Amino acid sequence: MEWVYDRTQADVDRVSLLNQKYAAGAISEEEKKEWDAGMKGALNAADLNRIEGNIREIAGVLAVNVVTKTWEKNQIPRVSDFKRIRDNVQRIRDAWSTLKDTPVTPDTPLVTYQKWNAIERILHDVKYVYDRVMDSYYYCGDEIYAGEGIGIL
Repeated sequence: MEWVYDRTQADVDRVSLLNQKYAAGAISEEEKKEWDAGMKGALNAADLNRIEGNIREIAGVLAVNVVTKTWEKNQIPRVSDFKRIRDNVQRIRDAWSTLKDTPVTPDTPLVTYQKWNAIERILHDVKYVYDRVMDSYYYCGDEIYAGEGIGIL
């Protein structure tokens, strides 16, 4: 699973600058490649698919009912899509433990990079805690015995 929860204002500013250059017809070929590669300061279909995929996978292991979507490059998210994503994250957060510094689920509208950082950080933290718990179980087998060969003293 991949996560992006370290977006900064500088990332957003870079997207804004390239938007202005693109609109003015002053964007370089190198900047176009940067733009097409997917920028951290913008939310695109690849980001939404990563987030929705993480929601789907985590909800699956936690047996949480969620509704997800696969995004195409030309689709524009609606307010209802952002609300659905937010509600899915809240359901996941409610279903499992988190770290003490895990952010609260942000309120809608999800229009700032800080809120998207929080969305992805919550998913990361729930998955991290889940994996740690699952990895901590001991399994009976050849290495760990329950005393069956000792007999009565």
